[in-house]
Amino acid sequence: MRRLLRIPFLLEVNAPLLQERGRYGGLRLTRLARWSEEYVWRGADFALPVTHVLANYLRRANVPESRIVVIPNGVDRAKFQSQPERAAAKQALGLGEKLVLGFTGFVRDWHRLERAIDWIADHPGQPEPHLLITGDGPARQSLEKRAHDRGITHAITFTGVVGREEVMRYVAAYDVALQPAVMEYASPLKLFEYLALGCAIIAPATPNICEVLVNEENSLLFDPFEESSFNQALGRVCSDDALRERISRGARRTIEERQFTWEHNARRVLQLFEQLGVGVHTTRSPALI
Repeated sequence: MRRLLRIPFLLEVNAPLLQERGRYGGLRLTRLARWSEEYVWRGADFALPVTHVLANYLRRANVPESRIVVIPNGVDRAKFQSQPERAAAKQALGLGEKLVLGFTGFVRDWHRLERAIDWIADHPGQPEPHLLITGDGPARQSLEKRAHDRGITHAITFTGVVGREEVMRYVAAYDVALQPAVMEYASPLKLFEYLALGCAIIAPATPNICEVLVNEENSLLFDPFEESSFNQALGRVCSDDALRERISRGARRTIEERQFTWEHNARRVLQLFEQLGVGVHTTRSPALI
């Protein structure tokens, strides 16, 4: 269709769907799926992977280097300017005296949130830690059982599914934001929201995460291959108020300094269309998928 109608075509690539569906979705007809995915990637005037790690998938599919432009995910700054300060957000949720460890998303076993539950059970100090999970998911039942077995049911809250516009008032309450595991190619949206709200982030030092986070500056990173590393990082950030405040300030600065915003991304996309000879006011309708 693109070639027939001569419509410029930009393609955002968030994941290698063949690999993702094959791993988690019971994919069939894999040869056809591979051909389709790579055909679409190579057919775009510009392919826009969200990480440099993901860009390597496109290179292996023989997408020309000149047509690969990495554009990470971002945030809408306007939505974060009206969020409550952390103390007020915690108070509104009845968590005013707690040290809130937060996670946002659809919770699966591979997120490894049981490690946070075990850490809380083993470190009941002051202020009292509380795990706030903004979302739901198939791992909820096992996590609630683990909290019950460890005697800390009172220290974990699942919000269940909440509306997209409501998510930020929960995230604003996070003292420490958890990214305990990640797909190796992903650019997690939650990560940019954590940054925008100045959360002290704990995340694995994987190559895609290191494209955004810098250890000791806007986050505390742990070794994803060392089981004790997560606990050490979490214990350190929870016990050190000055460290938590420093990386919180660094997180907020990152959004502006690195321009991780949808507005900036939109300008980059428009520039790419202009490179293809398509102006903003053109009568031809460009396609961004």
